[in-house]
Amino acid sequence: MPLLNENQLDDYLDYRLQEWAEWLNTGNFLNIGYQRESSIAMFMDGKSINRNSRFFKTVDTNESAQEMEKLVTEMARYKPAMANALRMYYLERLSFRESAKKLKISYTQYNMYVQTAKSWLAGKICTL
Repeated sequence: MPLLNENQLDDYLDYRLQEWAEWLNTGNFLNIGYQRESSIAMFMDGKSINRNSRFFKTVDTNESAQEMEKLVTEMARYKPAMANALRMYYLERLSFRESAKKLKISYTQYNMYVQTAKSWLAGKICTL
């Protein structure tokens, strides 16, 4: 990753988190049902097909989003409250106050969790 200034890093991290949230929210990682395109077309687009179940599952290979999911999962092992706050912020798209209320923590604590989680992810991404 090229060297980025603080604002560029914040923008890059936010882009990656938005991409991750979209990937999880749309279910592209576990799309169950009939194929919308041929197997060859899916392969050419970088997708794989899992035929080990009763239904076809097309699995979009979004390496960037998958990497972010691995990092958030790693964070959850050490700081589950922080990871939960980050997931809620990006996946549920609630306001800070609504999210804090749902997690039964203060607005200030929720904001601190989200900002600390983003800093933790920035540090991890910069070392990859």
